[in-house]
Amino acid sequence: MAQKTVLQIAQTITNQIGIPTPQAVVSANDQNMAKLLAVIRSACEDLLQEYDWQVLQRRYTFQTTSGVDNYALPSDQERFINATFYDQNNRWPMQGQLTATEWELIKASNLAASPFERYRVLGNKLYLFPTPSSNAYTFVYEYISSAYCTSSAGVPQIDIQQDSDIILLDHRMVVYGAKVKWLTSIGMDTSAALAEFDRAVELAKGTDVPGRKLSIVGGLADARLIGTANLPDTGYGGIN
Repeated sequence: MAQKTVLQIAQTITNQIGIPTPQAVVSANDQNMAKLLAVIRSACEDLLQEYDWQVLQRRYTFQTTSGVDNYALPSDQERFINATFYDQNNRWPMQGQLTATEWELIKASNLAASPFERYRVLGNKLYLFPTPSSNAYTFVYEYISSAYCTSSAGVPQIDIQQDSDIILLDHRMVVYGAKVKWLTSIGMDTSAALAEFDRAVELAKGTDVPGRKLSIVGGLADARLIGTANLPDTGYGGIN
């Protein structure tokens, strides 16, 4: 995914829309630059919602504390990646997200212990049932981060702060997206710019991660660890 700094993106946009090329954007005392920065931010925020970009995917691991049934979410979490909640101690999936009805049902039940941990997200906290005991458990899930940019030193940020900040999203999507917003704001035709933006987004989605092998007969395309195709002809289940 091709990445550029905020200033580089701004300079590309100004060259295309026909206004003077800036040497600074964030610190510039200029109405056009303030507007340009606003449309760049807006384009990045729209793209953040558009797709689960791999560059924004994060893995969150936390340990339980005895007697504590709720845990804070990561401060940069934008949204969950479904079906990634796992109990690392038992090496199996957690059970959830429970609905409000299911949650109240188990809370009202006599169930005090269970090998399967159930979860519900409520009030921006992750609630667990049964309440963890003195045995610490490690749980993991993946999420999309709202930190679409970093400082020049690589520190993740949820907003642009300096011209040298690096936008993690493909710079072509950001350029074309901001260009569409700029042209819209001044009442100009956006059809060509919108076509460029749509094409950039589709290309970025298609090349964001490597493609998987697909089988025309269905089932798993990867080699199986064990199955009828790789059992020995004799001696299966024998004792040496």
